[in-house]
Amino acid sequence: MMIRRAAIQDLEQIMQIYARAVQYMQASGNPNQWVAGYPSRTLIEEDIARGVSYVVDRDSVIEAVFSYIEGEDPTYRQIEQGMWHTNGSYGTVHRLASAGRLRGVAGICFSWCAEQAKMHGCSSLRADTHQDNRIMQHLLQKNGFVYCGVIHLANGAPRLAFERAAVVPGGENPGVNPGMTNPNGMNPGGAYAGMPNANGMNPGGAYAGVPNANGMNPGMPQQKQKGDGRGYGIASLILGIVSVLLFCTCINWVTAILAVIFGIIQITKNKEHGLAIGGIITAAVSMVLSVVLYLAMWFGMTNAGITYEDLLYDQYDDSYDSDGSDAWYDGDGNGSYDGGGNDGWYDGGGNDGWYDDGGNDGWYDGDGSGGYDYYNDPYDYFRDYYDVQEPGGNQFM
Repeated sequence: MMIRRAAIQDLEQIMQIYARAVQYMQASGNPNQWVAGYPSRTLIEEDIARGVSYVVDRDSVIEAVFSYIEGEDPTYRQIEQGMWHTNGSYGTVHRLASAGRLRGVAGICFSWCAEQAKMHGCSSLRADTHQDNRIMQHLLQKNGFVYCGVIHLANGAPRLAFERAAVVPGGENPGVNPGMTNPNGMNPGGAYAGMPNANGMNPGGAYAGVPNANGMNPGMPQQKQKGDGRGYGIASLILGIVSVLLFCTCINWVTAILAVIFGIIQITKNKEHGLAIGGIITAAVSMVLSVVLYLAMWFGMTNAGITYEDLLYDQYDDSYDSDGSDAWYDGDGNGSYDGGGNDGWYDGGGNDGWYDDGGNDGWYDGDGSGGYDYYNDPYDYFRDYYDVQEPGGNQFM
């Protein structure tokens, strides 16, 4: 693996890496840094022609690309809310992007640039990034850069400015040996330590944000950093998928709402947003499908002339219907307590009904053959006990 100047033959690979970087920025909460086609193909062609575009080449495969430029950068002339730590010449790192296949490639690029700056007599290495680009801020601080203030691009857009000394007091290279104290007692290393300079700037490290003796606050403004966890995002996606599978049930609303809640928590607390966005989208799809299904069922019932009342207390075929068969209290069919059908309890005129008025085999029926009727059973008015009219019968009294 080596770092070399980019050639025009590398342009296609380089543009693919930049396209991936734009997508990654948008997915990680930084959608406003590289917009409107930046960096353009024309700009990269110009960098290549000027000899300031470099690539990390691993077996003819480009793993990263960046621009390294020595000399004054017009956008660094004015700095607000802080100050540069050195006044000498410097090298600048711009447009750093990785193909995403090689871990630690940013550190390789920064170390190479620092070595070039040192070899060419530059006092420092500078860079800037968008305030939403938390990943690049972390990489800069990890590799020995110190937050200095806010600069403005040619179009007026603000950027956070960082600087790394090419040679620190005692000759140590900042960030190379984290936590190492050099001969004069300074601690230039440490992933987040931040190197104190001659006038005591940034004594608390890049994240300290504590004003020093002259009232400046060159440290990185304190802000809550998002974590790297994906647990809420995974939960959101799983619940979203479950809600889609259960869209024809009411349960999907519970799982969909939970998916949205976990997705919002993931987006709020962590840098990884892809899983959470997927969970929220699938939950929304589930709810839309559910509403569409309910509406389709409603319109289908309406067109068929079916009302809600028909589903409960149906007039013809179900319980308590008035003229169907086999219903309780049915009007004239075969059912319990029907008005005139067969086999009904308290049937008005059918057969086999309890308290049937005129059928057969009914208890207390009016003229049929059944229990306790007036003609055929025990205690019959004419034939059995207490029979008082029919000749030849067994009579008491």
